[in-house]
Amino acid sequence: MANVSDSQTTQSLTGKAIGLSIAGWLVGYLVSLISSILFFVIGHIVPEKPASSGVMAATAIYGVVFAVVGAAIGASFYRRFALGIGAAIGLTIGVMAMWSWYQTPNLAHWSQLIAILLMTPAAQLGAFFRRSDV
Repeated sequence: MANVSDSQTTQSLTGKAIGLSIAGWLVGYLVSLISSILFFVIGHIVPEKPASSGVMAATAIYGVVFAVVGAAIGASFYRRFALGIGAAIGLTIGVMAMWSWYQTPNLAHWSQLIAILLMTPAAQLGAFFRRSDV
């Protein structure tokens, strides 16, 4: 009887871990995504057009900060898998930037480069701060 109870507990913990990890990934990515959309809308920045160095620098700083914040929030959902959640958030940011680049081959790609080269590793860094060794 003890084995059945232990097995059910393990399965429920595994289900809970998976659920919390997926929720963390989704919330963390949405924090980064929504903050980026708001930045472009409020700043009247068109990411498909060439931009000045100042706009690119501000976008990079803002994007990195919110990638770190989003990953830290997402990784807080299940700290044991924080690095995996951060990797999933970073991977999603990178894949979406590559997809956007593919969809707009003849337009400026500075915002996608920022996402791929800076925001993707920043997401992993944000999760690193929230990890738990327990």
